[in-house]
Amino acid sequence: MSVAWIGSQPVSLMDAVRKAGGLLKASRCPVFTIDADVHGTRSAIALAERVGAPYDHPLGQTLSREVALFTDHGGMFTTAGEARNRSDVIVLVGDIPPHHGGLLLDWASTQPRSDKLKTRSWFHIRGSEYSGAPKLAVRAVRVGGDDLSLGNVLAVIRATLQGRQTLSSLTNIDRLLKSLSAARFPVFVFSGASGQMPDLIMLQEMVADLNKKGRAGSVFLPADEAAWGTALTSLWMTGFPPRTGFIDSLPSYDPVRWDIQRMIRDKEPDLHVWMSTRGGQPPSKGTRLSLIALERTAVPVQGTAVTIAVGQAGLDHDGVCYSSRTGTFRAVQAVEPSQLPSLSSVVRQLALALPGRKALVC
Repeated sequence: MSVAWIGSQPVSLMDAVRKAGGLLKASRCPVFTIDADVHGTRSAIALAERVGAPYDHPLGQTLSREVALFTDHGGMFTTAGEARNRSDVIVLVGDIPPHHGGLLLDWASTQPRSDKLKTRSWFHIRGSEYSGAPKLAVRAVRVGGDDLSLGNVLAVIRATLQGRQTLSSLTNIDRLLKSLSAARFPVFVFSGASGQMPDLIMLQEMVADLNKKGRAGSVFLPADEAAWGTALTSLWMTGFPPRTGFIDSLPSYDPVRWDIQRMIRDKEPDLHVWMSTRGGQPPSKGTRLSLIALERTAVPVQGTAVTIAVGQAGLDHDGVCYSSRTGTFRAVQAVEPSQLPSLSSVVRQLALALPGRKALVC
């Protein structure tokens, strides 16, 4: 089984590594896209620093919005475990990604740890833009208006909680207000896919309002757990999330300047290094852009100068990945161990193929 190709021709892994190293050496403006577990991300960022390349995640736009909520605004957050143990009202906000269904079902199968609390109420705040979203894993009372966006629905709820009159009415808002007024610890659950930045800020302002008279919190569930793991790993290594570049070997965060997809559209880079242990499709490239793909694949990626097949943590090899259930990283074991090399091992070999032949510190 071939794991490396130059163009469409199968070659040895070392030949592919040497070819990729030559492309990196000759590049004047390389860019990296990284989608991997902790070890793969650390190695990729270390290589990006070595060659002075900015890096991003394939879901960079959504990830940037999630990061901005914490860095530019802030909020009142609690953990998934605290919500499971103490919340008596859970309010889902906007579109909750289906892969969090197991966590929601786990919460639905338990009750708050209090003798006086027998049941847990569920609500779902949705706007008209989410009418075609996947069904939730749990049953919840819908709160919203047929012609109102999520931001408008949240604005109406917040104004009503403050005793202000509104021109719009919402379905089941009276039930929600009654439950919130009697709740000991309501929790609002959202993700980066729930809405736009103003919607997420409106939600946090509403949670802050509730905390003036009682106790309330919110649980952030990433739109993509692997992407959030990449963001946290990047923060530990550079002090910044993805969409970070290196100027004179120093990290520089700019969510607009180092938006890799924008850079490719504007024909700024001459080399794109695509690293994805989950597969996927690299963004379309221009005529002058060379592409190196380190990806979980059985065939060469179309349009690449070099393709190297790599394994996925938790499937082909052991690794460390982010978990929303625990709110931190966890070790994952290979479900179907294979001979595919890990991304971190390939990146380390690639670093040794560069001038100076210095090993990565990660």
